[in-house]
Amino acid sequence: MIWESESWKTPLLKLAKRFTSLKVSKEISEDQLSQIERDIFIGFYSVRRLIETPTKVTDQTRAMLLAVSKFSNLKPVTWRNNHRLDSLYDLSKSNQENRDISFVCGRVIHSFIFAPCVSEEGGLGGVFFTSDLDKDKFLLFMDIDEVIALFKAVGNDSPNLIKSSRDPVTGVETLIVK
Repeated sequence: MIWESESWKTPLLKLAKRFTSLKVSKEISEDQLSQIERDIFIGFYSVRRLIETPTKVTDQTRAMLLAVSKFSNLKPVTWRNNHRLDSLYDLSKSNQENRDISFVCGRVIHSFIFAPCVSEEGGLGGVFFTSDLDKDKFLLFMDIDEVIALFKAVGNDSPNLIKSSRDPVTGVETLIVK
């Protein structure tokens, strides 16, 4: 349980700012790619922790859908070939999907494949990822603008109304966070 959310939200805003500058970069070094990988994992873990704590973000933020591109698998993925995205997945065709935050966070955090994508201009374009459960089904891609928007939305979210009620008959508790 997160007690003080500011120490989780402020770093998300810093990551969003850093990714914004890396997006327009002309070249990204190997060290920067490693740092991006760590930042994405920590950022998505932070988002998941915040949305799973009932009163730290609003219901509106918790219900956000994230745009991802989905690429079909072509052949079995192993730890020996998981770096060959172009031969494992049909990167020529994608389906656009909107997925909930929990789904995306889980796939990033438990990724079997995770690869930052550098744009043709040399900046950070987004991330490819898939989990160990889904690796032989599909690969996902999230544009860096979508990552930035998510980190900003969660980082800037400050609930100002928390309403709790309990049904006297069933005992079921309802929580509304706005």
